[in-house]
Amino acid sequence: MKKITFLLFLLAIIINVNSQNLVPNPSFEEYYQCPSSQGSFYVDFWFNTPNSGVATPDFYHTCAPAGANAAVPDNITGFQYPFEGEGYAGLFCYGSANGGDSNQREYIEVQLISPLIEGQEYEFSMYVSLADKYGAAINNIGVAVTDYIVEGNGQIGIIPEIPQIKSEEVIFDEENWTQITGTFIAEGGEEYLTIGNFFSDDDTEAIFIYGSPFLTWGYYYFDSVSLTPVILSTNDEILDNQLKVYPNPTSNIVTIELTNNYSSNITYKLYNLLGELIYTSESNSQLFSIDMSDLARGIYLLELTDAQSNKVVKKISRL
Repeated sequence: MKKITFLLFLLAIIINVNSQNLVPNPSFEEYYQCPSSQGSFYVDFWFNTPNSGVATPDFYHTCAPAGANAAVPDNITGFQYPFEGEGYAGLFCYGSANGGDSNQREYIEVQLISPLIEGQEYEFSMYVSLADKYGAAINNIGVAVTDYIVEGNGQIGIIPEIPQIKSEEVIFDEENWTQITGTFIAEGGEEYLTIGNFFSDDDTEAIFIYGSPFLTWGYYYFDSVSLTPVILSTNDEILDNQLKVYPNPTSNIVTIELTNNYSSNITYKLYNLLGELIYTSESNSQLFSIDMSDLARGIYLLELTDAQSNKVVKKISRL
């Protein structure tokens, strides 16, 4: 429990930690084969939900030749430029064949870079756009984050997971990208992220856009997926205002200087981003240093605590 608590503290005070996206290949830029046709989901890290029958998520990229089904921006399902980068994914999220409730669904899934931490708040975000050849604009597009691989029932239908985040409003826009975002508290250990519509057609609000070739089907593009820890500010200003840490970034030595004639015994600890303690010591001097020359390049966390239990954590970049 102490390690979990400390990791929560570290995540809470890392400056700019929200740039640490836990979703690998978030914009579908990395692939092992250029797509040539619809149903070619050749994306690194992401995968089609297992046991999902004939469901075939789609991958679109500028590497596909012009006129190909999976080309960007003009492809078999519509016309759209990526929100960022050169690729995006496509999924059926609603299906109503001949006005009936057919629950046509496709899902994509990815293993996170690291499992979620119990009690930590996370922010999810992705951008979606309705493909302009499909006329069913819907809500309920969302994400389920689980500690297991989500699987289907061997058919192309709905997977009844409970998403942490979903679109409450119907998403109409075919020209622009719409952000779906929200926060949730992790139960701990979640490491798989699945995207799609987890609700039945009957439980999904659909508004039909007349003039579309496939009026009763909802198909969306997906891009720029992220899951990041929510930042809290827990640095103690009393100690923070009394010290300087330099140079940062550094290639070897980091100097800690107490300013304004501040005098106190300082306990300092150096951690990596996994919360593993690398080095700890104490100093009663107003100027002391830490040798990082033997450490690998990367980001480290320096925790400093004075005799009055004031605490501050600094992010240190080792070049």
